[in-house]
Amino acid sequence: MSPLALRNSQGYLTSVATRVNIYIQADNPDIGLMCFMGVGMAEVSSCEVTVKKGDRVEQGQETGMFHFGGSTSCLIFRPETNIKFTDVVKVGDMNTVLKLNEAIAFVDSESS
Repeated sequence: MSPLALRNSQGYLTSVATRVNIYIQADNPDIGLMCFMGVGMAEVSSCEVTVKKGDRVEQGQETGMFHFGGSTSCLIFRPETNIKFTDVVKVGDMNTVLKLNEAIAFVDSESS
């Protein structure tokens, strides 16, 4: 199998797999509106959302869960949100090992 197969299949899977979008208005105006996309991959049969429109979401709060199988998620920001990646992220390096809760990016408020 090509080493790029897994990475390149993400775009396809996020288009056809079970998914859920949760829009969050951040208190920080440099972030503004953002979206959490949960994608149920493989045999995932559902993405359950446990928050409702108008709920306040705190950092680390559970917003939902996947049922049965593998899954992935991503955060989507507005084009004007100035995201800077840390040195731990190396574009194109499929062998990077990230530690749990390790920061991979931040919002650069000074450049906004």
